[in-house]
Amino acid sequence: MNPMPRLLRPVLALSPLALCLPATAQRIPEIEPNDSAAQAQAIAAGHHVAANLLAGEQDWFQFTLAAPAELHLQTSGNFAVNPSVDTGVFLFDASGTTLLAFNDQARGNHSDCGVNLPAGSYTVKVIGKLATTAGDYGLDLIVLPPATIATNEGAEPNHSPMSGGIPTPMTIGGIAAGDLATTGDVDWFTFTLAHRAVVQAQILDDGGTPQLDRSQLALFHESSPGVWTMLGTATTSNTTHRVTTFQHAQTIGPGTYAFQVASGGATGTAPFIYTGVGRYALRTLLLDLPGANTWPEAAEPNDSAATAGTLPPGDHAIGNLTPQDVDWYQFFVTQPTTFALLSDGGTPNPITDTTVRIVDAAGTILGSGTSGGAASHGRAIVTIAVPGTYYVEVRGGTISAQGDYVLWFGGGTALSIPSTFSQQPPSTNACPGSNGLRPALQNPSGEVPMLGSTFVLRLQNALPNSLAATFFGYSNTLTSAGAALPFDLGAAGAPGCFLRVDPLATLGLAIDAGGLAHMALVLPAAPALRGLTLYLQGVVVDPANNALGIAMTNDVRLVLGDRGF
Repeated sequence: MNPMPRLLRPVLALSPLALCLPATAQRIPEIEPNDSAAQAQAIAAGHHVAANLLAGEQDWFQFTLAAPAELHLQTSGNFAVNPSVDTGVFLFDASGTTLLAFNDQARGNHSDCGVNLPAGSYTVKVIGKLATTAGDYGLDLIVLPPATIATNEGAEPNHSPMSGGIPTPMTIGGIAAGDLATTGDVDWFTFTLAHRAVVQAQILDDGGTPQLDRSQLALFHESSPGVWTMLGTATTSNTTHRVTTFQHAQTIGPGTYAFQVASGGATGTAPFIYTGVGRYALRTLLLDLPGANTWPEAAEPNDSAATAGTLPPGDHAIGNLTPQDVDWYQFFVTQPTTFALLSDGGTPNPITDTTVRIVDAAGTILGSGTSGGAASHGRAIVTIAVPGTYYVEVRGGTISAQGDYVLWFGGGTALSIPSTFSQQPPSTNACPGSNGLRPALQNPSGEVPMLGSTFVLRLQNALPNSLAATFFGYSNTLTSAGAALPFDLGAAGAPGCFLRVDPLATLGLAIDAGGLAHMALVLPAAPALRGLTLYLQGVVVDPANNALGIAMTNDVRLVLGDRGF
């Protein structure tokens, strides 16, 4: 029996897959002339504009928000040999005269202007980085739910208490917002911890306008009454308002702490001039390590997934390592979560040097650390977006290290989930068609599957004027019926071809005379879909190619996120 009619049958179910439907109307062309605010082209939420910049040109667009929203104006490249058109994006009021926010290169050479806006009408200017910049690009207008601000800065002066300021109290885990009126302005937000912990903070896109375009973030500890000491060094953004890489130097204990938000300073070259003043918002996350319950290591050998012990977040484990020994523990992930892992010396014979790792079910190391706690112990911080079973590993930091250890583990809802696109190379994961080419799924340079966007994919190198279909599924290891993937289609008449993704949903495509087809997938602005992982693969109808009459593309993976960088 030929299995392909069953594989090609549409099976869209009532699931997140049913929300990611193709919508040609969401991918629209740029309409010239749009070289000024008065000529701005109207666009709407979810639109992906296929546009082009001439050297020295400006492209203008305008849109209206019916309600407050977190807005992203993202540019992407093209499918060409040189796909990275270096852009800048500027957000203005409806008249195109008052600058509200801008972004140069948050995403490589591409831009992501992200900010919270009230309802109203706005204009957007897209330019090339240099006067000679030219080429095709894409512009996505993404509208997400606005951030909930838990704490607004208190009355000035609210800087360091050592210089007479009165910091604003906040609860770690919420979003704090403020306004830096001058480059010398500094805002402090204080909080207390009851347990040892790791704290995270990011200045993202939750603030209002005019947007702080260059910021600096630091963490202070009240080391003695009235005396505050900076932990580590301050983190400064360079080409954006965002601070996404802030991390304090060590795990911190119970006590009183403060975040300091300061100006990153004025810098830049016209038209990308950073003033270092404006409004911002600070996302925070507590990765508490209370050690609520104690889990002893599993009986030896416990150095694999099959023999791993148990370690839920919020608890701690105790064990002993002999030279070259490795201990494993398992835990489960149900939603996008950031985890902190810390090792320490135990009793009665404390080990003095350890390494910790977090790995997935395939054994891939997601994060590791050999220092960061007391002495020479390991600390790892990892954000995991995909649900499943994962493992913690602890081993000696040197071949000869041995002794007792304590393993602290905690987690919290991730501050943000980057949208990611990854593809297996067609040269190894696609089977050629009768035209001698391997059909391939590809995205434009920098285009990512961000919630609220229209994500564009292209099937290329296909048999011209043919038909094709793209399979969507949640797995590239098992079908929903339990069959192992990849599935060899050789016995069905397609030697060298493999089904590599679970075909839960199937979308038909018409290939043009150039062997191309485009898909525009609408991704809802639904926070519940953060971290959803989809796998895609295409099949091309090619009767002359083999007995089954097909060619297969490479497979790709999408992780739906709430930020595109």
